[in-house]
Amino acid sequence: MKVSRNPKTIKQFQRGSWSFHRSVVCIQTALMSLLLVMLAIPSLGFSQMKAPACPPPPIPPTVEEVQSLVKAAKDHGFLWRYEKDGKTGYLYGSIHMARREWMVPGPKTLAALQSSEVIALELDVLDPLIQAQLADPSQFGIRNVTLPPPLKRRMEVVAKRVCAPVDAFDRMHPLMQLLTVTMLEARFFNLEAGYGSEMFLAGFARGAKRPLESLETPELQLRALLDVTTQDVLETVEEGLMLFETGKQHVLTERLVSVWATRNLGELQRYMEWCECIRTETDRKYMKGLLDDRNSRMAAGIDRLSRTGRKPFVAVGALHMVGPNSLLTLLGKMGYKIERVMFNNL
Repeated sequence: MKVSRNPKTIKQFQRGSWSFHRSVVCIQTALMSLLLVMLAIPSLGFSQMKAPACPPPPIPPTVEEVQSLVKAAKDHGFLWRYEKDGKTGYLYGSIHMARREWMVPGPKTLAALQSSEVIALELDVLDPLIQAQLADPSQFGIRNVTLPPPLKRRMEVVAKRVCAPVDAFDRMHPLMQLLTVTMLEARFFNLEAGYGSEMFLAGFARGAKRPLESLETPELQLRALLDVTTQDVLETVEEGLMLFETGKQHVLTERLVSVWATRNLGELQRYMEWCECIRTETDRKYMKGLLDDRNSRMAAGIDRLSRTGRKPFVAVGALHMVGPNSLLTLLGKMGYKIERVMFNNL
């Protein structure tokens, strides 16, 4: 077979090889960054009790494993392209917990990411200052709530079952306790917060030397999560513990993760029907604070970022993409034309 010696062909091949090499380097930087941070953040599961029945911490991938992950990567989640006044960007519906084999984005997601000029997340999860602020809600005037003894005992039973550091729970807000046991239980089913989309993207931004913007502040996010009345906290904890005690929580977690992995937008749009999280007026009020109120602020942030002229890749939790007050709806009302990027079959 005759090999082309055309200088243009050689340069194109060299550019393609360099592009792939640079992608691997950026991806390896992302994976190493997030795994190092996972080791340092207790809420990601590494303060779990050390016992044979507890999941071991994930092992950092080798260079060869990173290359394999890149080659085998498939597109998961939900991706849209948006445009207004000639300015374009991408909006990605992410997942906060994932499996090791999903760490690296698939070809279409990675192409959109590489074409961007700035990456935007809810928060830069690898920023040490942001980590420190998230670890101490009291600095924002968010007071802790003491669980009544019966609820506290039930929480301790669940915490021990998922290998949580029970001694540290007294210092945590009860809703953070609930979030922590949810994340730790997921580790028994090979789901890691450290493998979530935002961790990878924050690491990728550093490896690619790409600007990284936070759409929220730690205070705003903590207020949405924790700044509710004592009665609302107790009701939410009661309902959350019931899901653990009946064995439903891991089923619901697995279902949501599966919806994301299989790109099932229809099922995601019906989330409120099957999540068992909208039973009372307290639930509806809490969910409005978690999604609708934050969507308004994030949509304004995306608009400001887009008007700078830089092409953004914006990634936020997939649940922010559905519902009557979703980010897609709000951006559409602001004049953005939005088109879903369809992925190849899995």
